[in-house]
This record gives sequence, C-alpha cells and structure tokens, in this order.
Amino acid sequence: MKQQTNRITALYCRLSKDDLLKGDSMSIQHQKDMLSKYAEENGFSFTSYYVDDGYSGTNFNRPSFQKLIEDIEDGKVGIVIVKDLSRLGREYLKTGYYTEIFFPQNNVRFIAINDNVDTLDGDNDFAPFKNIINEFYAKDISNKIKAAMRTKALNGDCLTGMAPYGYSKDPNDKTKLIPDEHADHVRMMYQMALEGHSCGEIATKLTKMGLLIPKAENYVRNGKKDCESYPKYPDFWLKATVKSILLNPVYTGKTVALRYTNRSFKDKHRIERPESEWIVTENTHEALVSQADYDTVYKRLSVKCRDKVENPDNIFRGLVRCSDCGKVHGFSKRYDNRDSKGCYRCQTSIRYGKKYCSSHYITFEQLYEIVLEDIKCHAHLAAEDSEKYIAILTKAADENNTASRSSQKSELEKLKKRASELDTLLQKLYEDKVFGVITEERYFAMSGNMEKELSEVRKRIEEISKTLSDTEEDKKNAADFSELIGKYTDIEELTYELVHILIDKIIIHEREIVDGRAKVRVDIYYRFIGLAENMKHTVVDRRRGSVIPYGCEV
Repeated sequence: MKQQTNRITALYCRLSKDDLLKGDSMSIQHQKDMLSKYAEENGFSFTSYYVDDGYSGTNFNRPSFQKLIEDIEDGKVGIVIVKDLSRLGREYLKTGYYTEIFFPQNNVRFIAINDNVDTLDGDNDFAPFKNIINEFYAKDISNKIKAAMRTKALNGDCLTGMAPYGYSKDPNDKTKLIPDEHADHVRMMYQMALEGHSCGEIATKLTKMGLLIPKAENYVRNGKKDCESYPKYPDFWLKATVKSILLNPVYTGKTVALRYTNRSFKDKHRIERPESEWIVTENTHEALVSQADYDTVYKRLSVKCRDKVENPDNIFRGLVRCSDCGKVHGFSKRYDNRDSKGCYRCQTSIRYGKKYCSSHYITFEQLYEIVLEDIKCHAHLAAEDSEKYIAILTKAADENNTASRSSQKSELEKLKKRASELDTLLQKLYEDKVFGVITEERYFAMSGNMEKELSEVRKRIEEISKTLSDTEEDKKNAADFSELIGKYTDIEELTYELVHILIDKIIIHEREIVDGRAKVRVDIYYRFIGLAENMKHTVVDRRRGSVIPYGCEV
C-alpha cells in the first residue's frame, strides 16, 4: 500500500483526564512531537494533526476523531499514525473494527508506533489482544476512580467541579464549601418559596435584579467570560434553574454524593442512582437554610398545581389534602352559588369516582373561616404567655410520640442485650481459635456473620437513640413556631403568602353525623410543630354551610 501524494498523513492524538495522572509522557505535546518526528524520519509528507484533548478512549464520539472519519470517507486521508493503539481507543470491538475493517476498506494505512502495528506489513496477530488489554485497563481505571470518589464522599468532600450557587470552594481546602456573596440570594429564593411564590415568579425577580445565572457566574469567576460556550442570555433565569436550587439539599449544610453514575465505563450516559445508594454526610459546611424550611419547600414543589394566576382566589393552593387517599384537593368555582368563591374536593373522587374515594367536600368560605380563627387562636396564646405556649406544644409533640417511643425503648433494650451477647460470643470464639478448639477457617466463617449482625444492631441502636433524644429539637421547633405566629395577633384576613408561611398542609376528613348534624373535621398542620393534638379540632356543619369551631382551648 503506497501513500498517494495528494492524500493527508493524519497524526492523531488523544488524551483523557485519567491519562493526565501519568505526567508529561502522555501529554498532547509529547504525542505531537513523537508523531511528527516519526513522520519526518519515514518520509511521510502532507501531515495534519487531529487532536482530542480530554476525551475518554471508550467514547468514539470525539470531535477530531469524527472529523478524521469524515476525511477518510471523503478520500482525503492516506495514512493514520498514532502513538499506540490505546490512543485510537480502549473499546476493543470498535478499535478492531477501525483497524481491521474500516481503514483497509478505505485504502488507509494505519500505524501504532509503540505497539509495532503497521497494516502495510499485513495482519498483526498481537493487536487484538492489545485492544482487549487496553479495554481492561479502562475498566480498571474506572473502578479505581469510583472507589476513590466513594472514599471522598464518605469523608464529606465536595466532589463537584463547580461549587453550588451561593457557595465557593474554600481556598484553603478545595473539598469544602463556604458561603459567598450570593448566599443571601439563595436565602431570598427559599423565603419567597415559603411565602408561596412559584419558581417562575422567583426567576422573574432574579432576572429583574440582573443577577447572573449560575453557569454564567461560574464562567466569570474562572475568567472565561469570552469563551464561546458562555451563555447567550447570562442574566435570564429559568424556573427550572430556580427549582434545581430549591431542591438541592446542599443548602441545609449536608453533602449528598454519588447521586448519579454512568451506565458503564463504556457508556457515559448519566443516570440517577437509587436513593438508598446515595452517600449523605451531615454538617459538612455552613447551612443557608434550615432543614425544616427545606422540607417545607420540597413538599410544596412536589405538588403539581395549576398556576395561582389561573385561580387567584385559591389561597390554599397545594395545601389541602384528603385524609383517606392523601391526594391534593382540587379547587373549582361553585357555579350554583355566585356568592361563593369555590370549593375543594378530593382529586381521586373527581377523576375516578366515589368508588375509589369520597369527595371530602368543603367550601372555600368554610375553610377560610376555620384557618383564620385557628391562626388567631395560636397567635394570641403565643403572645399572652410564650413560655406556657411552648411547653404546651412540646408536651403535644411528646404525647404524639408516646406510643412509638414506648415501643422504641423496648426495642432499644433488646438490641443492647443482643449487642452484649454478640460481644461475648465473639470473644469466646476468638479464644476457641487461639486454643485450637476450632480451625481458623471456621472462626472466620462464624465471626463474619456475627460481626455483620453486630454492625447492624449497633446502627439500629444509634438510630433509636437519636430518635429518643429529639425532645430538645421539639422544644426548639415549638419556640420557633411561637416566635413566628406571635407576629399575627392582629390578623384580620388571610393572604396566599401568609397561609404558605405558616401551614404545611390541611387535612380534610370525610363527613360524619354527630348528634344528628353533618360535620367535617379539619386538621391543620403548621410548620415546625405539625398537628397540635391537645388542641381541639374544628368541625364544619356542611348541611347548614356554617362553621362550628370547638375552640382552641388549652
């Protein structure tokens, strides 16, 4: 096979991020120098470089490689020279296809210098084995990187190249995060979300403020504003961007790692792992939002509702739920009553009929009056005697958990007893091995199962102990709610923002007949405290269309 004078000698160079670990011997410049020297010494002219810097050998969808393939198909290339077979690729089937089928079919001579491969000399029997070895190498490197990433994740290190919006990498430790000048903007987003503003409304406000979107901010921070990939509209916020920030648990001070992975070391398509495989490390950096606020926002964003502009009267949007099926109530206008703003009914009942769930019906006016009176009641109690009110809420939380805590205490005692038994058994087993009562193989077989069980028991002991020590957390939540609701002693009307600041959800029970009257129970779950069980519930007389509150007596 002779080189045609009008065809290019392609000098192909490739370097992946993993290859950088090997130093200058694998650098692009080193490859260029080697290839150009080889071409010159062997009389190959009309040379042209094709360079893919930062691309994995298992991925053949590389810009310069694809350009090389196009030029070969157009008859422009007569010779392809690479440093070694691994530069062409590390997937043995595709690498073999190009070297043994594609290049010969297009009358292209292929040379891999370090592997002594030259198709002018005929088939190289060792080349296929070399390709397989290169693929095994890629798989081994992939496994080692995954293991290293897992170790870093367990240490709570930040594994992302770009710090989340509102944070910067600590200059003294690049694996840690510190709040930056945009931390207050993140807090503002959460506050607006708590007030009931949609992601679209938050995005509009950020756009009006002229703030750069996270991607643009990162480009500016790294001095790459003039880069071709710099966003075309750097200060135009999308609601999807806002939502991704609000749903990111990093802002609670925890690091959540290994949420995503690739299908395989060959397929770089990104997929989400099951939540059970995530690695969560608490308190790795300063939180910008409390866990309670994050949970509230997360629950709100998980509810799919029509935009509030379409339902301006629906101030309880996304909060009203069915006590039986748990679905969010649908809001609709009451065309049979022009004086009413609307009513709430269970979505399951609306969509599938009463066979699957009853309507759990309540009018807007009834719910409005119930919620307003309940908020007034709590606000006055908090304002009159905050300490007493906090004590009542703490007691209520404790009473809610009394049954579960009783069973947990019983379980804890059994677990501690079992842990002590396992410790004793392991000690005796070790002594039996030392004195030759059992073989070493038998010891490892038996002790392995015991160690595994002991590890699980200790983990469960830790979980229950943490749950049982949450009394102080309950008191703090009660104090936070007392401070929050105490501001609304003079409240006379409800607004969308106010309702969403104070309330997590409202549960509507099905109608029941009590003393000859049709009544509906309404449970209001507030932020921080949930449902205060020792405060009497409000009921509605549906037949008369009037509200009959039990009162908020304590």
